Amino acid sequence: MTEECEHIDFSKMKKKRKPKLIAGTTDSIQLQNEIKYNEMLDQIFSNLKTHRGGNLKTNSQKIIIKGPEIQKIGTKKTAIVNFLEICDTLRRPSDHVSEFFFQEFGNEGSISQNILIIKGRYTESQIEVILKKYITEYVLCQMCRSMQTNLVRDPSIRTFMLKCEKCECIRSVQPLHKFYHHSLKADRKKAKMAEH
Repeated sequence: MTEECEHIDFSKMKKKRKPKLIAGTTDSIQLQNEIKYNEMLDQIFSNLKTHRGGNLKTNSQKIIIKGPEIQKIGTKKTAIVNFLEICDTLRRPSDHVSEFFFQEFGNEGSISQNILIIKGRYTESQIEVILKKYITEYVLCQMCRSMQTNLVRDPSIRTFMLKCEKCECIRSVQPLHKFYHHSLKADRKKAKMAEH
């Protein structure tokens, strides 16, 4: 048996060592990888530019909305004089925007001669808050923050869909009656009296 062990060659079974890298070559490999990475990034951005049709940063357009012009009518009514101008800028029907205002304020109102009249006395800042709430819910695209959107009613599921013209994102929006409804002081008194 000892003779058989002497004839086995273990040199073939040894692991081959990896050649040592020279210090200058690792830097050159990293530099080549960096160049490849930068080339790929440039290619991605050029593809995005051609797909979107122009420069990425200058492709967005700002829409400037005038603040609401408020007038007091008597002691119990507030009028938004430039209401239809705001609706045209937002590209939304005036009846949809006015219904949102009525529900948020918890009051009734009407549109006459391009003016929205709401029962109750409200300040300009209160109306701006409600307008901003309407814009974030029914106008702004949540993906690209663009205001170039359309509000379309989907007949199959009977809800409104917000479709962005810029990024083509589609999302559903809540129907108007689902929002918080402001309770008046008289309503709170009645509820309190009913408890007792």
